[in-house]
Amino acid sequence: MTDVVFGELRKEEDYGWWGRQTMKFGGNTFNVELLIRQGKDDEIKEIQKKAFQSFMEKWPQLQTGLIEALIKYYNEEEYYSYGPEDEEEAAEWWPEIETKEALLQAVTLETIVIPQDFIMDRRGRRVYLLFSRTWGGEDLDDNGIGVSYTNEALDEIAYKDIAF
Repeated sequence: MTDVVFGELRKEEDYGWWGRQTMKFGGNTFNVELLIRQGKDDEIKEIQKKAFQSFMEKWPQLQTGLIEALIKYYNEEEYYSYGPEDEEEAAEWWPEIETKEALLQAVTLETIVIPQDFIMDRRGRRVYLLFSRTWGGEDLDDNGIGVSYTNEALDEIAYKDIAF
């Protein structure tokens, strides 16, 4: 299916509509997956389109605050929160991340998730960004970083599962 707002999409049962979007983040261009979560029917709702459009319009201005918030999240929530007890091995797991450049070396923007319309009916326009990350050893459970925006304002940073 081709949608005017989202472009070319494919349907996957139990997930929703999948497509791809090109986005700039921190000066780098990413070809990210796009997931529009399905509701009770297979239709993409107007509120989902509005959430995506509003977010993308403000995305250039939101990036600086997001980068700063991700650095803060890493240093206050993740840094040395788990992992090996050996100091040398732990130092490999936990790089120093204090600058935009260091952060951009450690995270990759992978997915945009637009939740079901009923979630937005209660909470406002929602968009989630999902990132992979290089710290903390091999990420066997795909626990990367999830970032939640409500009405284009940064709402929460946590593991990726906040989007589901």
